[in-house]
Amino acid sequence: MSRHHIEKVTCPSCHHEGDFELWDSINTALDPEMKEKVLNQSIFLYTCPSCGETFRLNYSTLYHQMEDLVMIYLVPESEVKKTYEIFYEKNALADYRTEKYLYRIVTSANQLVEKIQIFDAGKDDRVMELVKLLATDSILKNDPDIEFDELRFAVDDDGTNILVIINKGETTGAVDIDDMYEFASSHCTDFKDLRDDEDIVINREWILNKLAEAENE
Repeated sequence: MSRHHIEKVTCPSCHHEGDFELWDSINTALDPEMKEKVLNQSIFLYTCPSCGETFRLNYSTLYHQMEDLVMIYLVPESEVKKTYEIFYEKNALADYRTEKYLYRIVTSANQLVEKIQIFDAGKDDRVMELVKLLATDSILKNDPDIEFDELRFAVDDDGTNILVIINKGETTGAVDIDDMYEFASSHCTDFKDLRDDEDIVINREWILNKLAEAENE
């Protein structure tokens, strides 16, 4: 089941103290309505009952998509190592490990949403990180002066897999990546099965290290 508790928070605008529902864990099989609240990130938003101001509260949570054997832990960067030990070294989740669970650790709500969308689309997030590198090169080749902070996976309204171009928190464009994904996937045949790979922090740093290792072999 999903777990949550109430914490007191103080509004930064009017300093009124109110109750905020903080979700320690979310199980989408038992509480399916919570998935949309994660995807739209409303679980991280608090609206002050006094002044009506809405602001964001970031916190750690365990997202458990039990019907698909997916478990994603959102934690601060400082807790990544400890969380990895929980998954693999301390055997705290041994019962889940026997069922070919797909584990990930992320450090932002945006990363959490992206992982969910990637897996829901039947894609491999390791391959997707390579796609992001390829797309970055392609975008800069076509427009060397373009500025953007990141590329983020999403599914368009018509079902097309895209990378959204984001600059300073704003969406400035998108790239269709279906062909690029197939190309990247054909060059990742040496990857372990998605559910057998003990690398569970998959991001830009991970794929760059993977490529560096391949060059040194």
